[in-house]
Amino acid sequence: MILVVLFFVLLTASALLSAYAPRITHDGAGTAAASLLAFALFFFLVVMLTWSYFACVLLEPGKVPQGWSPFETDEADRLESGSHRQDKGLTGTGRPRYCRKCQAWKPERAHHDSMLGRCVLRMDHYCVWVANSVGLLNYKAFLLFLFYTFLACLLGASMLLGDVARFFKGIDAASPDNAGRFALTMIAFVVDLAFSLSLGGLLAMHARMVWLNYTTIEMFEKQRAAQWPYDRGARRNFEEVFGTRFWRWWVPTYTAAEKARMLDATLNGHPSSTATEFAAL
Repeated sequence: MILVVLFFVLLTASALLSAYAPRITHDGAGTAAASLLAFALFFFLVVMLTWSYFACVLLEPGKVPQGWSPFETDEADRLESGSHRQDKGLTGTGRPRYCRKCQAWKPERAHHDSMLGRCVLRMDHYCVWVANSVGLLNYKAFLLFLFYTFLACLLGASMLLGDVARFFKGIDAASPDNAGRFALTMIAFVVDLAFSLSLGGLLAMHARMVWLNYTTIEMFEKQRAAQWPYDRGARRNFEEVFGTRFWRWWVPTYTAAEKARMLDATLNGHPSSTATEFAAL
């Protein structure tokens, strides 16, 4: 899947180079400047989506520390051997949660990922496109990957639209030399348009989940709490994922202090503290 993503990026980049390189070198100063600006913006988005993509692929999504328990040692031993030794599934109930596959306790909102073979903190889903589970520590990278890819595809389709129209009007189609460029332009345009539409819908769904503080798993659970215990208002829900510093909203990584605070809030049962602690950074 990594190679597929890189292929689509290179496909659009090649089509834009073929279409815009002559304009930058041969057209008037105004047209050349506009073409160069659009071209530079596209490649900036490519850099950001590539950074976000590999951050999502390579970052640890959130590992439950070995031996972690929500109880004191003696209480954990008693409950582990008793009726609570099962996965209760529904989060927000206040019940202890035990993973039978890992044979270990897990925090609320953590789920066992069969692909990774372990539990993932605040697991959202396993994504084949990034060959990794999306969880607490790489969810922002995943969202930014979707965001920058959506913008890049939308911009790429917009930049190629004029050339597609010219080909269909017969302005450039007469020359046999243009056959290869026409095929490249059409394929890139169709791919960009299709990805723009599909990613737009996916982004809208995840924006709603961030707004309400749901994960994908929680959105599709058959049984839900009547009042969702993790919804603390749109702003604080957003800050739990992206932080409070505006300039860091756009980069797919967290500082060491941010990661430590997120892990503390998740592992030590302080779900309402994350956004507050971010503000102190």
